[in-house]
Amino acid sequence: MRSGASAFFCKTVLLAAAAALAGTGPSLATGQTVTVSGDSKNSECGKAKKADFSTEMSGSLTGCWSTFVGHTNCQEGNGYALYTEFGREEFEGKLDGEATKFDTQYTFNALFPSGSCPKPAPEKEVVGGCIHYISGDKLVGIIRFFDVMYGEHAPHYFYEGTLTKY
Repeated sequence: MRSGASAFFCKTVLLAAAAALAGTGPSLATGQTVTVSGDSKNSECGKAKKADFSTEMSGSLTGCWSTFVGHTNCQEGNGYALYTEFGREEFEGKLDGEATKFDTQYTFNALFPSGSCPKPAPEKEVVGGCIHYISGDKLVGIIRFFDVMYGEHAPHYFYEGTLTKY
């Protein structure tokens, strides 16, 4: 009888702990900062917005990230082409399961093989990444993307950063 009561007690404690943990997602409360990370792949999800480029996000952020290019510059030197791009973006989706929207201002820098200017072919990128300054929906932060242009499932773009609700 004692072992039956003990087993019942253990199951009850485990179920209570699981229920408590299931309810404690990193939802964003006012004044709170959360770390975000994940991956993204090229997508047509921003086509309706007439985005220049869009990615489907997975991880902490799920949804569509639409990019609108504002300005580009490409300079040749030392055997490479340095490409810089500035613009704005819109994200619409979920942050850890909760609906969210925000805008970004971004800077993208990448190296391409010599002879790639003025408009390098994306698939020729040697290395690159971008920084995104987040604002909107009472949200601020910074997210960095790291381009993975070679290997299995390429191209895809890892991201990480922090978001704060105010």
